[in-house]
Amino acid sequence: MSWFDGLRRNRAELRVDATDPDLRPFAVSLAPIHAVTWARGVIAGWPRWTVVAAYEDRGMIHATHTTRLWRFTDDVHLAFEPDSRGSLVSARSQSRVGKGDLGQNARNLKELSRRLHRADSDRQARMASGAAARG
Repeated sequence: MSWFDGLRRNRAELRVDATDPDLRPFAVSLAPIHAVTWARGVIAGWPRWTVVAAYEDRGMIHATHTTRLWRFTDDVHLAFEPDSRGSLVSARSQSRVGKGDLGQNARNLKELSRRLHRADSDRQARMASGAAARG
């Protein structure tokens, strides 16, 4: 995305065909119904993020991210689809105001992807170490 695109776009989404690998859907190791419950708890602990609604039965979360400086609020929608690895997570982020976001929505999705991926890896490591301690 060029700097000019940041003046004209106020939305970003994770896409399979994204040129930036950090803006592609990603997998988590839980089935959608469990992934929604888990992700809701993880996201709720992040600064400037709020979970507005979580729909376990539909595999969806609506969250918001508030920017640090100007306190703009962006809506972030996550969808969890069944996948051989557990769930495939797709998401979109959209500004509530303005015609351009200067790349903020893409940064929201990169942060979301990075942090959920790390939390899933940490959760798996804890489970493995707990199983090793019991076994």
